[in-house]
Amino acid sequence: MSAPLSQLKGPIRALFSDVDGTMTTQGRVEGITYVALERLGEAGIPVVLVTGRPAGWGQAFMTVAPVAAVVTENGGVTWVRHGKHLKKLYGVPPASLPEWRRKMNILVNDINAKVPGAQLSLDSRYREVDLAIDWNEEASLSRDEAEEVVQLARKAGFTASRSSVHVNFGPPHFDKLSACLAVLTQVLDGDPAELAPYVFVGDALNDAPMFGGFPTSVGVANVKTWWDELDAKPAYLTEQPEGAGLREVIDHVLSLR
Repeated sequence: MSAPLSQLKGPIRALFSDVDGTMTTQGRVEGITYVALERLGEAGIPVVLVTGRPAGWGQAFMTVAPVAAVVTENGGVTWVRHGKHLKKLYGVPPASLPEWRRKMNILVNDINAKVPGAQLSLDSRYREVDLAIDWNEEASLSRDEAEEVVQLARKAGFTASRSSVHVNFGPPHFDKLSACLAVLTQVLDGDPAELAPYVFVGDALNDAPMFGGFPTSVGVANVKTWWDELDAKPAYLTEQPEGAGLREVIDHVLSLR
C-alpha cells in the first residue's frame, strides 16, 4: 500500500516528473507550477521531465522550462545539454527508424480498420521514434478500446503503453525507465544502484516502469483513476491531483534540505 507523501525521507538529489496529468492541470501547465520548478533549480535540485509526448515537444521544454533533460516518446528520444547545444539520445539505433516507421504505419492502418474511432494523435507528426493513437484527448475511445489498441501493437511486435491521453507504440527495448537511467548516469552523474535519492512523480499507466524502478516514486492523487490497472504502484501518494500534487511534492522535497 502506498504511503502518504509526508513519510518520504530525504535528502533528494533530483526530481523526475511526468508531464500530462502530473505537471499539467486540466491540460495546461500553470504559471505557479513553473515557479515551483524554478525554486527547485535555485535550490540545486535538477528537474528531468519524462513524457510520452513527441521529440519536438522535448526541444521546446528544454528552452522554456528549468530542466536538465527531457525524456520524450516514453524513452524513444531524450534531450540533454551538450555544452551550449542540445543533443538527442535515441532509445534505438537511428538508422533503424525508417524501417520501424514503415511497419508502424502498416499497423496504424490495421488499428483503424479494427477499432472504429481510433486515430493518430495530433502530435504524431512531431515524433521520431514512436507513434501515438489518440484515445482520450481529441478522440474518445473507451478503456477497453484503448486496451485493444495496446494489444494489437504488442501482437505486432511493438512496445505499447497507455497514458492518460494516448496509446504510444514503437520499437521494443526501451521505456521511460531505461531512458531515465541513462540520464542519471550521463547527465546527473548518479549511480543506478543507488536510486533512493531520486524521486519520480507520475500519474498514469505508462509511468508503471518508473513506479517499479524508482524506490522513491510518487503518484499524484489522480493516479488512483488507473489504480487497479497499474502493474507497479507508486511508493507514495499526494493529497492533491495533477499540478497541485506536483507542487505538493516540490514543497516537501524542499523541506527536506
